[in-house]
Amino acid sequence: MGERNAYFRLLAKEDGNYLELIPPEGNGKALAFGELQDYLMKRGHFVDKLVIAKAIHDANGDRCEFKLDNKKVQEEAESYNLMISEDKLTCIARFYPPSLRGAELSKDEIVKDLKFKKICFGIHNDVIDDFFKDKKYCTDYVIAEGKPVREGADGRIDYLFNTNPNTRPKLNDDGTVDFFNLQMISPCKAGDVVASLTKADPGEKGVDIFGGYIEPRKVEEPQFRHGNNLKISEDGLSLISEISGNVSLYDDKVFVSNIFEINDVDTSIGNIEYEGDVHVSGNINAGFSVKASGNIEVKGVVEGAYVEAGGDIIIARGMNGMGKGRLKAGRNVVSKFIENAKVEAHGYVHSEAILNSEILSKDNVVVTGKKGFITGGKVHALKNVEAKIIGSSMGAETDIQVGADPTVKLKIASMENEIKANNKKLDQIKPILATLTLRMKKGDKLTPDQLRNLRQLSDEYKVLNDTIDKEMNEYDEFLAKMDISESESVVLVSDQAFPGTRITISEVSMQLKSPAQRARFVKEGADVRIKAY
Repeated sequence: MGERNAYFRLLAKEDGNYLELIPPEGNGKALAFGELQDYLMKRGHFVDKLVIAKAIHDANGDRCEFKLDNKKVQEEAESYNLMISEDKLTCIARFYPPSLRGAELSKDEIVKDLKFKKICFGIHNDVIDDFFKDKKYCTDYVIAEGKPVREGADGRIDYLFNTNPNTRPKLNDDGTVDFFNLQMISPCKAGDVVASLTKADPGEKGVDIFGGYIEPRKVEEPQFRHGNNLKISEDGLSLISEISGNVSLYDDKVFVSNIFEINDVDTSIGNIEYEGDVHVSGNINAGFSVKASGNIEVKGVVEGAYVEAGGDIIIARGMNGMGKGRLKAGRNVVSKFIENAKVEAHGYVHSEAILNSEILSKDNVVVTGKKGFITGGKVHALKNVEAKIIGSSMGAETDIQVGADPTVKLKIASMENEIKANNKKLDQIKPILATLTLRMKKGDKLTPDQLRNLRQLSDEYKVLNDTIDKEMNEYDEFLAKMDISESESVVLVSDQAFPGTRITISEVSMQLKSPAQRARFVKEGADVRIKAY
């Protein structure tokens, strides 16, 4: 048995109009009442759904017919509906049988109808022929199909070196941290391909059944962005280093720099400012400064010096700032120990010990290793602070803050001081200005010096007022940047936090009055809570 959908047929008889229902064959689909209703309504007939259901039930799987109405008998020709998809890529025909003496369709009629409806592309004549060879009613015939658009793909650049600057120091088996083999630098040789480009695929236009073109989406065509010491291959697909050095990626721009290597930074060298990486095999002595656009690696110690890097700062034997030393890194700071120093990092800070120092990190501060303590000073991190010990048994005041951008907080404090200072100046000017103005209103004659002073004070008063208004607006904007409502930042202590330690999470603080062991400090509502580590 073949496969056919159920269908229907109008029968025009002497006493009125009848409807014949033909059941499906094989796996054919059952009759769709909505389709039948639409067909009859267009021809002025109506049928109740319950009547059809009863007729099908009573027929018990056989053909059945029943009277529709007593209207004037009219023969119905073989017909069809055309359905066009929303994207205009498909045209489906569904055919309906003629009444007993109704006229039959011809292929020519269908072809002419398609032409009249301006359907001109992708017409399937073979499908139309299939219908006339073996007519199946109430069945979808795809008689025209457009050509779908082939979407293209954006081009891409693949960097053939490590672009992740967040390589963490490794913990040795004996509990010490390996500060010598961090592998944060991506070396390259002259002639090395450091990046490759895959050109964008523009895709192909589609054509709908009306012959209209469908444009593929626009694709992105990337271009190499690079600094000096690099060249693009003749075919434009490779970025090649012209020197041996270190390759890095900043803001989607590739840089290759040769490395400046020295023994010690002292009186024989002087201050250093270098475009690239600086490797110091010895020490950086107190009073000197080292600035580099790339990474700074020091095998020895840094004393009371200023060290600034666009990338990472790595100090194998640690830093004793002597109260005046400072580290400023565009990415991460890794140092054996940090003592009496100020450290600012846009990335993380990692050390074995931090003593009486001020640390600002826009990532995490992690203090691990045999000692692993933070004692005294202030440690501010945007994310988390993790240490073995915080504070000391002597009650050293230690301030730990997480969950808010430390640089924004410092800026707000600075702005508050500036606004306070300008308001103080304003308060000093007001009484003098008021006195001189009152004298003028009373008719007192002011001396030329007094008049000049009045004008100067009036101008200064206006400027201060405008300045304070501007500062207040900026102050409000900065306050908006500090999301203090909720924070997932935590302070982790794997051993012990001593009394004298102050923990602040997004402006919510607590002062430790008793030791906390293996603790995790979290923010819950308006409180800082101590959880098990």
